Amino acid sequence: MGFSILLLLFYLILPLFLAIHGLGADPLFQHSCISTAGNYSANSTYQANLNTIFSQLTSQSDFNYGFYNLSAGRDPNQVNAIALCRGDRNQEDCNSCLNESISELSQRCPFSKEVVGWSEFCTLRYAHRTLFGDMETSPDSCLLNTQNVTNVDEFNQALDNLLNNLSSRAAAEGPLRKYAADNTTVGVFQRVYALVQCSPDLSEQECGD
Repeated sequence: MGFSILLLLFYLILPLFLAIHGLGADPLFQHSCISTAGNYSANSTYQANLNTIFSQLTSQSDFNYGFYNLSAGRDPNQVNAIALCRGDRNQEDCNSCLNESISELSQRCPFSKEVVGWSEFCTLRYAHRTLFGDMETSPDSCLLNTQNVTNVDEFNQALDNLLNNLSSRAAAEGPLRKYAADNTTVGVFQRVYALVQCSPDLSEQECGD
């Protein structure tokens, strides 16, 4: 079963939420430990290969638009990983985010063979199976902003228009980066912000879907 990270994020940021987050512990961090993929043992070959992946991810000097596809070891202990940083981040931000994600996932999913983590500025997945070149939409995660909008219908229409436009733009961006961000007004006093991003190994059609 092939896999490629489909990263489709949109941030609905109202004025109250416009706090500046540091690149340390991310309050928006989400994760999933895939229990059906099984576990590895402490000090095993699988863990050694996973540690090799972690070392490679945190020492990247070739930015490559913040997209990394890495493998270590051979079957039956091969580890594959895909990492994708947000399209408006630089190399330093990307490395910091991946380092923090590795730390969080190691604590939250110890000994899980397949794990995915979503941060504000990056996403990271590793597994025993292939992770490159196929679209998957699960597992997924959602964070809810509980702030109210003045006019729900007006807000939803503005949001739909914005996301449709951004999705088309991101999907058409090409094989190096599939990212788009913008904002639009909602009524007189509100503004909605959104960004969308796909893993660049997806086709334009897959990203659009």
